[in-house]
Order: sequence, then C-alpha cells, then structure tokens
Amino acid sequence: MCQDLHLTFEDVIADGDMVWLRLGASGTHEGPFMGLPGTGRPIHLTVIDILRVVDGRLVEHWGVADRLSVAQQIGLVPVGPR
Repeated sequence: MCQDLHLTFEDVIADGDMVWLRLGASGTHEGPFMGLPGTGRPIHLTVIDILRVVDGRLVEHWGVADRLSVAQQIGLVPVGPR
C-alpha cells in the first residue's frame, strides 16, 4: 500500500517481558487498500503494538492499526460531521 511508509515511535513502555508501542505512521497511498487502487493521497495513522519478549526473542505480537482513519483519508469511507 505504501512504499514510502515512515514510522515514528511516539511511546514505548516495557515491563517485564511485555512491551507496548504507540507508533505514528505516514506515507502515500500507492497500492490497493480494501479493493481501492492507489490514490496518491498522503495518509497518517496510529498503530498500537504489544509485544512479548522471552530471552531476547519476540514470542507474541498483537497489533492494531487505525484502518478506519486510512479508509477515510483515501475517500473509501465518508468522514462524518465533527
């Protein structure tokens, strides 16, 4: 979807074997997303990742990206009133 994807670490919290990340992601919508071809529009979204690390190895990962925001930014879903 984005070949120019750029990630910014906004928050990193570690406790024991768990790590929580809040990332800002930005790039250009260049390829298909939910069936919509690339639009060339810039996109920005937030990603939350939770990791479990054991003996220096990633053993579990849960990730949530704000895909609704992306769908709105590229015109796939209308933006409602604020």
